[in-house]
Amino acid sequence: MPLLDAMPVDSRRWRGAERAFMDEPLDAVPPEQVQCSSAGLPWHGMSLWHQRADAQDLYIPPAGKHCIIVRRGPSTGLLQRHGNEMHDTRWNTGDMVLLPAHTPSFWRTELPRDNLHLDLSPQWLQKVSGDAGRPIALRSCFGKSDPLLTQLVQVLLLALNDNSGLQPAFADGIASTVAIHLLEHYRAPDSAPPPAAALSARQLRRVQALVRDNLDQPLTTALLAAEVELSVFHFSRCFKATCGLTPHQFVLQQRMLRARALLRESGAAVGDIAAQLGFSSGSHFSQAFSRHWGMTPLRFRMQH
Repeated sequence: MPLLDAMPVDSRRWRGAERAFMDEPLDAVPPEQVQCSSAGLPWHGMSLWHQRADAQDLYIPPAGKHCIIVRRGPSTGLLQRHGNEMHDTRWNTGDMVLLPAHTPSFWRTELPRDNLHLDLSPQWLQKVSGDAGRPIALRSCFGKSDPLLTQLVQVLLLALNDNSGLQPAFADGIASTVAIHLLEHYRAPDSAPPPAAALSARQLRRVQALVRDNLDQPLTTALLAAEVELSVFHFSRCFKATCGLTPHQFVLQQRMLRARALLRESGAAVGDIAAQLGFSSGSHFSQAFSRHWGMTPLRFRMQH
């Protein structure tokens, strides 16, 4: 039975939610529902939190952040209202919902809530786009598979759990990548930019050299864009049009190629290799290596 048929949306509570506002989406839920959060960390304009709660109708006021919500629990029926749009669908494990800033919402699920929330300030979109003019609008997404966003949320959760994301540059780099991805794939149609041009051969060589010579350093998209004097968003689109990878994916690819070579050719400890490649911890490096190559660094070394 569709969730909408179970009980209609309470129009009085909906109007109350529409009239309210909060800057931080985290403030909309009781503290006992929050398993962990990045509150107190130097993550500028971005926050991560894990919510677990019983299934009950939620009427959420508009907030000042774009909200990415990833389903961590089992697949569940989900009824949502974002502003004037309503959808009744399945929300599968690992799928994400995007709720744009300043949008009131209603939520009804069959199963208890077990979700990861990534909240991003709209200022990040303005910053990486290089467009200081009119505000940039995103469109709602009512549940879909987006492996890149899901992986970035998992990386932030890992950093939160092992205290490896304490440097501002760590979160700033991921916030830039999230903002670029949102602009590329979820920008409202009436504010979409023109198609991206390819980088010149000279620009591409400069970026590749910068990455390969500084794999032990934080390599943010902003740093790479500055190397060829482009805005972060314009550079990211041009880079992907040229290489088929985002800057973040290219940096990770180069780190993984260097890691494979070091494991084969040197006797350095895995922790030392992690530090040489700019990873905040050995566990972070091992997880990234396993996702990329399908085995742990130690197993790879034993086989090669």
